[in-house]
Amino acid sequence: MAKKPAPAAAEVPAMDYPMHNATYENFINMVKWGIAASAVIVVALYVFIELHNALLGWLLLLLIPVGAIVLAITSARRT
Repeated sequence: MAKKPAPAAAEVPAMDYPMHNATYENFINMVKWGIAASAVIVVALYVFIELHNALLGWLLLLLIPVGAIVLAITSARRT
């Protein structure tokens, strides 16, 4: 069975550098905020387990979705 020839260089689309850079920036921002959310979770677990303060632990855990909503709203206004 014959193989198809490789496409010529002219047929390969050029890379979309602005889209690539935007994707990279979004990835870096997601990693940054993911690390911050993980740190808040660790502190909230410490408050729950070691300090026996359920109210403060719940408030710290509530900070994550509220902060995500505030961040989404403020970033939407900038664009």
